[in-house]
Amino acid sequence: MIIRKREFFIGLVLLASFLVVLAVLLSPVMNGKTVIAYADDLFNQLTKGSTYYIPGMVKKGKSFEGQEFQVTVRGRDAQETSRMAGLFTSAGLAVQLSGQSLSVSGDLGKAAARALADADAEFKNQGAQVKERYGLESREVIYYWWGLFDALEKSFKLQGRATEMSFASAVKTKALEPAYNFEGIEAARVADKAGITAFMLVFYVIYTVWYGFAMLFIFEGLGITASAHGEKQEA
Repeated sequence: MIIRKREFFIGLVLLASFLVVLAVLLSPVMNGKTVIAYADDLFNQLTKGSTYYIPGMVKKGKSFEGQEFQVTVRGRDAQETSRMAGLFTSAGLAVQLSGQSLSVSGDLGKAAARALADADAEFKNQGAQVKERYGLESREVIYYWWGLFDALEKSFKLQGRATEMSFASAVKTKALEPAYNFEGIEAARVADKAGITAFMLVFYVIYTVWYGFAMLFIFEGLGITASAHGEKQEA
């Protein structure tokens, strides 16, 4: 039963306009994309742009040159193990193959430099360069590097080599993972997209409040209110 017609119809108008705008947001009006998809792409680009730590990692990796390591990496099957062995051998590491296990040894700083170079190319959507180096798909290469540095992190932890463990972890999380996860996405800086970013954030807040007021007026029109103690009352 409608108690306050004015509030009720204001609420209906707000809700109807909210739904009209929602229909526009779900329509392909942004170069064939919906506004929601466009916003998702934009924030993915901004997120990627904020995760580019590779140059700093390359600089840090130079301090680990000359530090030798030996670690065992296990493939999921014989084919994957063979591909990993080929990659690491091409990167200048010593590899001994035993079933689905690889014993990998070499210079930590130089291994990191090769992994970071591949991650940098993948991050910049230049995976073709990585494929040309090894004859493997770029994401596959990044995945194998991740496996090696994951094993190194665990090995250094067991050895009590905290500095090396921290570095191996950083290569994983600050270089290899962003390169793998953001493949195909163009990186962007917030400073370069400040206008559209600010507009979308403000619009999101306004649009959320818009819906809230629509519901508020409709409930008031129906005579449904809340007391100071949170108890619902009907007029």
